[in-house]
Amino acid sequence: MLDVLIIGGGPHALTLASMLSPSYPKHNSNPRQRTVEGDLTKSTRAEGVIRPPDINLQVVDAYGEWTSLWKSQFTALNIPHLRSHTLVHTDPVNKKTLQEFVLKHNRSTELHSLPDRVLILDDNAFFNDTRLGRKERKRLNVSSNLKNSLSFSLPGTELSVDFFKDQVERYNLNKVLVKGTVTRITDIKYFQVQLEDGAVLKAHRVVMATGPTRAQMANIPQWVTDIEESYPEELLQHTVHLMHALSRTQILHLYMFLGSCVVCEAGQRVMVVGGGLTSAHVVSIALQNGASHVTWVMRKHLQLKQFDVGDVESLVGRYSHVEHGIKMDGQAFLRQFFNERSLHKRLAMIRQARKGGAVTPEAYIQLQPFILKGQVTVKTYCQVREANWCYRNQAWRLSLSDGDLWTGDTIWLATGCKLDVKQDPLLSEVMKEFPIQVLDGWPCISESLQWTEGCPLYLMGQYTALQIGPHAVNLAGGQAASMRIAKHILHHHNNLEVTELKAGRSKTEEYIQQMQGLLWL
Repeated sequence: MLDVLIIGGGPHALTLASMLSPSYPKHNSNPRQRTVEGDLTKSTRAEGVIRPPDINLQVVDAYGEWTSLWKSQFTALNIPHLRSHTLVHTDPVNKKTLQEFVLKHNRSTELHSLPDRVLILDDNAFFNDTRLGRKERKRLNVSSNLKNSLSFSLPGTELSVDFFKDQVERYNLNKVLVKGTVTRITDIKYFQVQLEDGAVLKAHRVVMATGPTRAQMANIPQWVTDIEESYPEELLQHTVHLMHALSRTQILHLYMFLGSCVVCEAGQRVMVVGGGLTSAHVVSIALQNGASHVTWVMRKHLQLKQFDVGDVESLVGRYSHVEHGIKMDGQAFLRQFFNERSLHKRLAMIRQARKGGAVTPEAYIQLQPFILKGQVTVKTYCQVREANWCYRNQAWRLSLSDGDLWTGDTIWLATGCKLDVKQDPLLSEVMKEFPIQVLDGWPCISESLQWTEGCPLYLMGQYTALQIGPHAVNLAGGQAASMRIAKHILHHHNNLEVTELKAGRSKTEEYIQQMQGLLWL
């Protein structure tokens, strides 16, 4: 019987597994960087850091290797570097661990600096939703000290992969991961997790660290469902299939011999639907594959943003916005978010902070020349109304909301995945046995990220946004979630009562402390 079973081997799972590993250090060399806070007994705390007892931990991952899907996604989309800077990573002990890794192995050349200046030439593109003044709206300025800062550099993909491997070795985590695809989670006194090969794992506590990224949860627009004609499936695909349909061997082959994934044939006319960073990567790959023309369709304007949440102008990722006429920085936003008891209002704050999909300035710079010469057409505030497949011409014919007709060869949907916990196949039986409130797909779980009282299932990633905040899906959200889950599990494992925080300190302040140094990424 396992004490804890983590489903998924991605970056979030790696952070939590590190915290639950016996190799987690007894003392923190940096007393200012406290990881798990709380009033624990002296036998289980050392300078604010929990020392895990011997926990029977196992991680099950469909790919059988730590962060394998993450690596496949970055390779498939030919992504050169992370969107988060070097202070944001998977090691829960020291926020400068990645920087120290870079210096130790002399790999500073794999760090990417923030762009110095971006001139927005497309009339439909704006930086951070026009929060800059009218005169400065089309410019992004980064001060030289930030641009050249090791802390705010963006780590390259291969560098990040090697950092993950180093962390797995340091925390002795290779032996806890097994290959397997989870098909069912049932609860009969304890959790039984059934794998695709028929094996059953039993655990007292289960952590689901997979998120709504499965191919069957892809967000498919209604106009696709309404297509009456039969058409070649490879000519209308969702980007989720780029990461899930290809095996690791196939992706490695594409990377080594082709330089990137293949999304079209040379000379084809391609449409990419969506306004997030993935859509920009697919447009870029289509051009590399030799597409004659790419039409880029999105529901609103082309939003440029350095990070998922926050912007450079408001102190590199500390989310800044105006609430009731008062400009609030990241900590003020967090304080308001954690003090807000209404989950409906929290959901509204999350949407306000993220504002849908956005493209990084670097990705936009790559596409600017093609937009200027007309090889890429950006259609903003535009949606597909109807699609028809012409068998005779072997081509698509789409009517758009701006009145235009598009004819072409290949369509890619970069429309993300549905966040609907009710539709998640792994959680369907848990939902029947332990029904909880769901707000527009987001589960209303406890502050400890437990499904509900009496059901020791914990969630990580995007599902935790109502408790963690708008950064839940990011690496910083993975660290915050790991701290809460580890603290709760270790309390129960040691048969300690989960008490309130020490006098004079609220949960809000604890949660804000967890985000210090991570700067919203």
